[in-house]
Amino acid sequence: MVPTENQDSTRRAPQVCSHCKSIKKGCDKKLPSCTSCIKRRAVCRYGEPDQERRSRSENGSPSGAHERLAPTWASIPRHLRSRFSPSIRLSILLSNSLSDVLPSSLSESSASPAFTNTDSVVNAQVMLIIGVGGRKPEEVALRYFRGVHTWLPIISRRRFRDRYEHFQTSPAADFSVLLLAMRLITQHPSVDPEADQDREVLYLATKTLFAQVQAFMPSSLFLVQAGVIIGHYEHAHGMIEAAYVTVGTCGRMACAIGMHTKQCSSEMQGTDTWAEDEEVLCTWWGLMILDRVIGCDPQMHGRPFATRPIREDDYLPLESYDLDRDVDEMLEPTFRYFVSATSLPGVGTFGREAQATYLFDRVRLAIESGDAIAHNLYHIGRDLQNLLSVVMEQVAGRVGIYCGAMQMLITGLYNLHQAVHMHPDFDNQFNYKDTTEAALSTLTRMVLDIAYAFNRECGNVNIEILQPALAHIVRCAQQHILTAEDFNDPSWLEDFDQLRKMLAYFNRRWVLAGMELHRLNETVEISMALRM
Repeated sequence: MVPTENQDSTRRAPQVCSHCKSIKKGCDKKLPSCTSCIKRRAVCRYGEPDQERRSRSENGSPSGAHERLAPTWASIPRHLRSRFSPSIRLSILLSNSLSDVLPSSLSESSASPAFTNTDSVVNAQVMLIIGVGGRKPEEVALRYFRGVHTWLPIISRRRFRDRYEHFQTSPAADFSVLLLAMRLITQHPSVDPEADQDREVLYLATKTLFAQVQAFMPSSLFLVQAGVIIGHYEHAHGMIEAAYVTVGTCGRMACAIGMHTKQCSSEMQGTDTWAEDEEVLCTWWGLMILDRVIGCDPQMHGRPFATRPIREDDYLPLESYDLDRDVDEMLEPTFRYFVSATSLPGVGTFGREAQATYLFDRVRLAIESGDAIAHNLYHIGRDLQNLLSVVMEQVAGRVGIYCGAMQMLITGLYNLHQAVHMHPDFDNQFNYKDTTEAALSTLTRMVLDIAYAFNRECGNVNIEILQPALAHIVRCAQQHILTAEDFNDPSWLEDFDQLRKMLAYFNRRWVLAGMELHRLNETVEISMALRM
């Protein structure tokens, strides 16, 4: 029998389910779906139009990455972003940054292999995060070297300039993270809560990418430098536990690439090898100093350092002007002094901070040894006082220089004399306790004088170069409160107000100062209540 036209049409075009693509058997022709799909309405809703649920481009791929990841960071008003938790804001920011590196179709055979390259992906994310605040990488570097670099000279400006030119054509993940860390530490706190929340997200993004790159790539000088910068940021913003972990990570990375045994360079000055050797040595000193700065915090009492003890034959680091200068001709390497040469004249700010940190290490070892306090007190105290006197002469009344060295020296003297003063078995026949009480009073008066001088000149201080050196100020304030005989004494109140005023100014740059100021005010209130 010859099939009819209707029968032939039915055989040539069987009914196919528009959802599961199976041949429909026994279906109602009015329905676009098969019987099995109708029973699974949660997955395949038979009443929907016969079309894809998601829009697709002409080649069948999903629409652009920006549409898939919408809403973007910039499209969300700031007052709405502030309602999200930090983790949500971070996820939106990082997802938005990935949309710039992902191709419109991941299945395209012509997609560049750079899309699967860690260096390119991290670089694209960092560039977007830096650009969110309207900044450019060149502006970030310029601001960093004009500010933070003056008290943290661990990066050679000349080598950074050369590497950045190469970086623009050949991105590197670790260098990208270093740029982001520089962007982070140059960001000031804000009285606007919404703007300050953006700074918090910037910190979380920096930490996240730092951890990711560390997981994907071997340790490098760039990663150690980025970690030192992040650690300073965390400490200066009151995140002491995070700073302790960060400096520990940096210490391990530095040892992994041999930085802990690096000497000053014996190569001809001006060569690339010379510059690299000296930059490594400066970075190692920056890490050791940060380790001790974090160790000044009372919460870190009893915890081990992340770096080895400072040796008396460790070489002094170069100053920033020596590390950064362009050398027209090759020169023989100059004679370098050990860090223990504390009587050496003409040492710069970084070298003096290294020497002060070396003496701070000696104080810590003396305190931990217990019995050695009596034997070492005179020699260590004399060295601390002599170097402090030299540094004060170099300061010559100027504000904002040698802050790191002064913090270490004064804090070391406080720690040493307080340990002796509180030692239960100390021999009183030498009147050491009376001597230490007088020394603590002298130190407190010295810091108070510094506070008066700073507050008079703070209007002329460039806040960009303000170093987060706070430990000696806080220690002085605590001692001032402890020895107060009358909290209503006008002279006592004026002295304490000067300390509070100095911390309030530091709070404009570093959040930790405001946190310490709040604690001191609470301590005064409690002390006054107990004496009533």
